[in-house]
Amino acid sequence: MAGSEEDDEEDGDDDVDLTLRHVSQKLPLALARAFSRTRAPITSATWSETQLTSRQRRLDRALLVKAGSEERLLHVEWSLVMPRDLPWRVFEYHVMTAMALRDEARAKGAQRLPCIESVVVLLSGRDDPWPEEGEYRTSSEETGFSGVRFRIEPVYQRTVAELERRAAESASPLWTLFTPLARDADPAKMRRILDRLREGSSAESFEEMGVAMAVLARLNKRDTTLRRVIRSCLPRVLVMKNWIYREGREEGRKLGHIEVAASLIERRLGRTLSAEECARLALRIGKRENRLRLVDAVLDLSTPDLEVWLAAPVDG
Repeated sequence: MAGSEEDDEEDGDDDVDLTLRHVSQKLPLALARAFSRTRAPITSATWSETQLTSRQRRLDRALLVKAGSEERLLHVEWSLVMPRDLPWRVFEYHVMTAMALRDEARAKGAQRLPCIESVVVLLSGRDDPWPEEGEYRTSSEETGFSGVRFRIEPVYQRTVAELERRAAESASPLWTLFTPLARDADPAKMRRILDRLREGSSAESFEEMGVAMAVLARLNKRDTTLRRVIRSCLPRVLVMKNWIYREGREEGRKLGHIEVAASLIERRLGRTLSAEECARLALRIGKRENRLRLVDAVLDLSTPDLEVWLAAPVDG
């Protein structure tokens, strides 16, 4: 039986989240060059798994960025809209990450902690311009500021030319990813951008970017033809096999989630999943909340922890 319209929207949101996190994992240096605000050249970016041992709580992964002689943690928050509690979530992330960094520094005998930089990337929302920064304030208005400030990047309010210019200036193709959301995006511009990507990228990179652009295009309500246009520019075999193009019946969507999850897990583990592991994976897909936990497991767990998670019995 086909899912409801609300179910379709939730599945689409899952695809956007999974796609952006997957691209981030594949292109950490491009992510750092796109969103880290530093004057020094960025020479490396690696994913950091920070564990707050005093609370036994695993924090979101962040990029450990090296720019010149400085190291910093870059925290990028993808968001479809700006929820009211987002400033609090960024503040909580900063506080808990700082505590985890202090614990690790003490264990290693280090004296200096890397700074923490947060960027909220808005994919849709209001028409009115956003301020360059948001904040969560813990001090009173009568005293100096205390709390956390974070940058706001509303990519959907940019033009295609602005995003292309940022890609060139930062040497990061990641800005191109958001062109389907630009306020002046149209079919002709999408074809031109995809032609340039095809010419200047490896086949694998072009497919990664093209698929991600097709996923994001569904968020553009101003021109609903963009997704179809982008799909037409991708290799047909990619369109046929990729989970994001499986539409209609619930079983088809479920199969798509299983296929992409199995593919990502096999890439992480460096081996093929057994029939029993695939069966347990299928059991975890049934409900949306399980799919969200699956995304966290596939992309955030270390390889040994992923092996343990995969072997664990499925509840419910």
